[in-house]
Amino acid sequence: MKYLWNLAKKNLLRSKTRTMVSIIAIAIAILSVVFLRGMISGVLASTFENHIYYKAGHIRVIDEEYGRKEHLLSLNYTVNGFTGEGYKGMADSLKQVEGVEQVLPRIKFGAMVSTEEKLISMMGWGVDPTEEIKFTGIDRKITEGRMVVPGEREIVMGAGLMKKIDKKVGDKVTFLYNTAFDSFQASTFQIVGRMESSLDLLNNTLFLLPLDQAQSILNMPDEVTELLIVTPHYNRAGSVLPRVEELFINHGQSGKYKVQPWNKGYELIEVFSVGVIIYNFIYIFIIILACFVLINTLIMIVNERTREIGMMGALGMKAGEILSLFAMEGVLMGVWGSAIGVIIGGILTKIFSVVGMDFGAAMEGIAAELMFESIFYTVFSLENLIFAFILGVVVVTAACMLPARMAARMEPNEALR
Repeated sequence: MKYLWNLAKKNLLRSKTRTMVSIIAIAIAILSVVFLRGMISGVLASTFENHIYYKAGHIRVIDEEYGRKEHLLSLNYTVNGFTGEGYKGMADSLKQVEGVEQVLPRIKFGAMVSTEEKLISMMGWGVDPTEEIKFTGIDRKITEGRMVVPGEREIVMGAGLMKKIDKKVGDKVTFLYNTAFDSFQASTFQIVGRMESSLDLLNNTLFLLPLDQAQSILNMPDEVTELLIVTPHYNRAGSVLPRVEELFINHGQSGKYKVQPWNKGYELIEVFSVGVIIYNFIYIFIIILACFVLINTLIMIVNERTREIGMMGALGMKAGEILSLFAMEGVLMGVWGSAIGVIIGGILTKIFSVVGMDFGAAMEGIAAELMFESIFYTVFSLENLIFAFILGVVVVTAACMLPARMAARMEPNEALR
């Protein structure tokens, strides 16, 4: 076997240009797989994270009817406890469920600000500042000023939204909104902080105010539009969900409230989950394309070395050994190409995991609720590099078997003649 490996290496050096072309083709394919997988992992991780932070939590509790009309930001279908005692009692019960680490209350409502030229649409979130900071780390996105304080008529607003209404930190702003009784009212709050984010929702649409103040102006005492449940990790939400559902069944509220895990019932997230499987087939397809160059090279080698193959057979080399020889030549090119592709792809992935890729122009106009950021960071991981290398070697080895079998099937007398 060692003799065959040495012979395979010598044979590859007989046509250096052809060998290098094959290696480069494989390297480009593996480089593409490493970088694309890192980029797609980054996009998915960022989108899932934003979806969990700003929409779904790990598990979300909402009124069943609210779920059907959520796009209207209706305040008529709220979470107000198991028997109307208020959301706090429900939140306290949820915190006792095994696996539940945190319960966040939120009120989401639509609002408008009138400028000299037009009305600017916004979205207001009544939040518990301490719980929001603990879960989302929203304070890290406040580049000027501070987070809101409970009991104070103050708001934190996205930088893009502040620019639209021509306001700065320290100014007061009057916004219009509908209360839970569908009455049209206006309130004045002071801007105490400015958020900056590449997420359109945070930057251009959203303002935050203390939960108690939102309940007061919207006539929603001890009510919220949703409760977000946080577990040790979003991948463990599925194991906590049955216990949460059992709690609602025991209180006779399984029909009134909808208990929704982060990855069910959200069309885009479900599409992405299926996409992860599809992407793996795309990676294989990219490598197969590169293998056409390798197969063509090996077929040319077989045709050029027909007499040599006949001589090896006449001298006693078995068909299996001839097959192994040509397969080894392909495997060597696959290993070298995969190694080069992994190294270069790993370097590029590491660079863009730090500097990111700005898709601001391409993302312009995409709806804020889609939770896409305009700057994507690739994910650099050893697992990605190992996956691409092994995938490259396996696919290339499989592709080499066609020309290798051609060589092994040659009859010595026919090949010599």
